[in-house]
Amino acid sequence: MRSRPEAPCPCEAPAAAKRRLLRALSETPPRLDLALLSVATLEQPELEEEPVLKELDALAERVREKGCGSSSTTAPLNLQLSALRDVLSREEGFTGDRERYFCPENSFLQQVLQRRRGLPITLGCLYIEVGRRVGVDIFGINFPGHFLIGAREGSELFVLDPFHGGHSLDTEALETLLSRMAPDLELCPALLAPATVEQITWRVLSNLRRVYLKDHDVERALGVVELMLTLAPDHPGELRTRAQLCAKLGAFKAALRDVERCLELTPDAPDACGLRKAREQLIEKTSQLN
Repeated sequence: MRSRPEAPCPCEAPAAAKRRLLRALSETPPRLDLALLSVATLEQPELEEEPVLKELDALAERVREKGCGSSSTTAPLNLQLSALRDVLSREEGFTGDRERYFCPENSFLQQVLQRRRGLPITLGCLYIEVGRRVGVDIFGINFPGHFLIGAREGSELFVLDPFHGGHSLDTEALETLLSRMAPDLELCPALLAPATVEQITWRVLSNLRRVYLKDHDVERALGVVELMLTLAPDHPGELRTRAQLCAKLGAFKAALRDVERCLELTPDAPDACGLRKAREQLIEKTSQLN
């Protein structure tokens, strides 16, 4: 049988995306805005970050002009959050994209800024980053099924929903939301804990990967998974996903490396038998390559 060359594997995310993500995580503290731009760079490799950052700065200046930024530290937190909500939701019209919820653009920060539409998580990140610029400490909340944001003043926790105009959610509203999103769970402090930049970025990427896989867009899904593996290089689930995507593209050697790494990391996994079978098939396919 005539041997054939290995298909080129587009497993490497664009260099600019990886570089931005690693730079974002190397900052002290890590930079959420740069991490989100790394995700956007997967789709737009030549994306310039400066105009995006300047637009965030301009929005922050609007909030600051209301007297609720870092220059007015005596303002109660609820007034600072109200100023933030007024600028972003009431004046600028940022809101959830209900009509095209699953479109990829909702995961890209520069597109959210242009369209004034986004997902709960990208709109939440907008609030976090504008708040950071005016000295309002807002954090992300990885609430099941619907990303939220929070801020603390003493023992009081304020929870906002940027997807719905930045509305405040009390305990009853949170329980109602949880019953809809995850009825088997009970509301507890752990569900309202601050999310790290890494966790937020992972969730953004997970959403985007799901969209591309549903659309059978293998190459774009592969780029997303590669960036996820930049965050967690030995994540068994994403290694499996990358192996499957590489195999679909004919990059059998790359797929074989990931399958072998999965077996090394989780030799007793429930699907270990299937992984070993996949390894045998990939070895056979790679033997036919130049």
